[in-house]
Amino acid sequence: MTRLGVKIEEEMLVRKARRIPTQGEVYVEEGDIVEPDKVIARGVAINPEMCEVKVFARLGVEPDRVERHMLKKEGDEVKKDEAIAIYRAFFGRLTKVCRSPVDGTIEVFLRASGRVLIRGMPIPIETRAHIPGRIVELIPGEGAVVETRAAIINGIFGVGGEARGELVVAVDRPGEALTTEVVEEGHGGKILVGGSLVTLEALWKAVKIGVSGIITGGVEQKDLTDFLGYEIGMGVTGGEKAGLTLIITEAFGINPMDYDTFRLLKSHEGKQVSIDGTTQIRQRMLRPEIIIPLQN
Repeated sequence: MTRLGVKIEEEMLVRKARRIPTQGEVYVEEGDIVEPDKVIARGVAINPEMCEVKVFARLGVEPDRVERHMLKKEGDEVKKDEAIAIYRAFFGRLTKVCRSPVDGTIEVFLRASGRVLIRGMPIPIETRAHIPGRIVELIPGEGAVVETRAAIINGIFGVGGEARGELVVAVDRPGEALTTEVVEEGHGGKILVGGSLVTLEALWKAVKIGVSGIITGGVEQKDLTDFLGYEIGMGVTGGEKAGLTLIITEAFGINPMDYDTFRLLKSHEGKQVSIDGTTQIRQRMLRPEIIIPLQN
């Protein structure tokens, strides 16, 4: 079933490619049965962050005189606060030291300007299965494809990346709001289902308790901005450090959850589900996803 481009399927064969964005080591074989937390692949990615250090200014010398005072060269690893250059004068009575502001590698020494560019340390990355199932295909050096039978629901919009947990329907009706009164201490690690709205106070309480995710019909846009601490842009969501994953199934504002969506979620209460709030609307349509494996 599809409404407004949003998929709702009570049962279908789901295949998820689980891969890292670089070459690494794959830890599964074709035919393996995996659980959601199983590590599929690990690797190391280049750190995109580059730090510029004005060595000449730190030492108080002319840019073209910096090279003679350098202790490190291009390609050397450095630790935060480690000396990378030192200037001594007056028989050592005057000493100035330039230290690295970060852990990383000296990528470029700009001799003419007396500066260095330090790239942050490589970033370890991994991908996990996210859903239980069987490995049906390997992606050499990058990952694998996991297959399972599942119910699947797409939301309209989401924030936060992948999350997993037991599905708990916290309200009785699709028109009922998810408020602080229905978010309980025992909901830590779970995926909560609301009805028409989740309030800002409920979001904050859910994070404090350790709720993994919330699925609801709507959220006030101002509340979402206050919750995140900034206004959401028009790019790809999913990388927010919000403390939980939020998926709305209808629209911003007060919007009762579609009856069929609510019914399907209610019918699977107590099961382990996998959700992903990643959303992209402009270029390649990518909707947040709720996957309810039917094998557990």
